[in-house]
Parts: sequence; structure tokens; C-alpha cells
Amino acid sequence: MASRAAIVANPARTGMSEVLATLIDGLQARGWEPVLDPALLAAVDFEAEALDWADPRAQLVISLGGDGTLLSAARRVAGRSIPLFGINLGGLGFLTAAAPDHEMWDRLEAALEGRAPIEKRMTLAAEVVRDGDVICRHHGLNDAVIHKGGGLRTIKLRLAVDGDVLGSYLADGLILSTPTGSTGYNLSAGGPLVVTDIDILLVTPICAHTLAIRPIIVAPDERIDVDVEAGDEGMFLIIDGQVEVRLSIGDTVRLGRGDYRVALPGLDTGAYFERLRSKLMWGGRAAREDQ
Repeated sequence: MASRAAIVANPARTGMSEVLATLIDGLQARGWEPVLDPALLAAVDFEAEALDWADPRAQLVISLGGDGTLLSAARRVAGRSIPLFGINLGGLGFLTAAAPDHEMWDRLEAALEGRAPIEKRMTLAAEVVRDGDVICRHHGLNDAVIHKGGGLRTIKLRLAVDGDVLGSYLADGLILSTPTGSTGYNLSAGGPLVVTDIDILLVTPICAHTLAIRPIIVAPDERIDVDVEAGDEGMFLIIDGQVEVRLSIGDTVRLGRGDYRVALPGLDTGAYFERLRSKLMWGGRAAREDQ
């Protein structure tokens, strides 16, 4: 029985159809059976089996797009031990393993054959408690963001770690991030960069109206409780920029280590700072023309 590779993609990405055709032909030539995400299959003119996310029966998931496409795929895999290999058709592509160039098949073949190094990234779990009941629970590979929404007024949040109260403060919101997500919204809000081979949670305020609140680092097995004490309608909990849960005054957002890890093959294990330099221009400075 042939091994199966599940393919997910962002159809809006330029060149996606061409890369998809090359990918399907290459997988079949190597004895793999490609199966396509139903949403992708509906958007393209290819003959392929539709992927059943309830029972994917795949040995590898390949995402075509940017980091958002891979984050979406990670959520759909939902704890199954299926590695995710990202091919970057976007801009940054910090989580992707390859670009659609002459090196793509070298990296992908290593993943297909089980030779590629695999990083197993921690996730976070976030649940909303309302009137004593857990109304939802979601996992994120990058971050969970509590945000005031479109209103102009700030929200008041009360933060506690394992029952130890740090205090209440006004802000636009709060970012709870994994090391994987430290290069995302957390970084833009002034949070630290963290290498991805350690397990911690980052707690970074968004535009706090006090100098007494700064980003903190928390052990992953400690429980973080964020009480929504005041705010306008339109407050949200947002997971990986994709799942939104509307919040109300009195809700508690409870966060901690996720129940599973996400396996990312082919990411040049040990080359974290090289990726920072190439993707984020870390440690560089703007070029200056000679006077």
C-alpha cells in the first residue's frame, strides 16, 4: 500500500497551481499517493482523492502557502503524529521548510524517506471559563491573543500565574505565546525572541497603560488565568490569528501547555539564528550608499 501525502494549500497564492501540479507528479513518481484537502480540491482542476480530516491516514502533510497555511494545517492535524512539511509561497515563511526552487525536492525527499531532522514544537491550550463552565478549548502552535477588538477603549485584565496574582491593568490586550510564536505578534509587541528547543510560555501585554507591566516568561506547566474585568463589546480570544472566540466581562481565559506537539521536519535544526538573519534581518543594519 502506497504511503499517502496530504496536501493543503492557499489557493490565492501566486503560482500555487503550478507548484501543486509539480508536487503531485513528483509524489506519484516516488510511489506516494497524494490526497488533497477538500477546500483545495474544490478550487483546482486536478484529479485526486479528497482528504478526510477525521481519518487522514497520511504519513506526511504538505502545506503550500505561508505560515498561516501551515498553522491551519497544524490545527486540523490536532495531535495526530503526522509531520507537517511547509513549502513557502508567501512572504516570510518562518515555519516552512522549503521554497519552490531547485532545492525543494532535496528537502522534501528527506522528509518522505524519514531522513529529515524533526523539530517537535510545543503547543499551548486556551480555554474560556464562563459562569464556572468551560465553554471552549482550543490549541495553538503560535499564540493566543486576548484583544479589545475594534473599540477605542482599553480592557481591564487581571493576570494570575498558578494562583499568584500579578495584578490588574488596562491595555489593548495580552499575548500568550509559545517559543514558535515568539517571532510573531509577540515580537511586534516588544516581547523577547526565544529559541524553539525549550518549553516556556511568554506573556506579553499589548500597549499597557502602565510602566509596571512588562513581558514575563512562565514555566509551561504553570496555569495562567486572565480575568476580563472590564471592557466594551467586541473583545476576542484569537488563536493563531485564525480562531476567534468572543469574550464577555467576567470571563476567565485559562492557558497552559498544550496536549500535543507539532512535528516539523526539515527546518535546519540548530540554524535558528541563521533563520532570524535571513527572514527577519536580525543582527543586520540597513545598507548605506557611499557618499
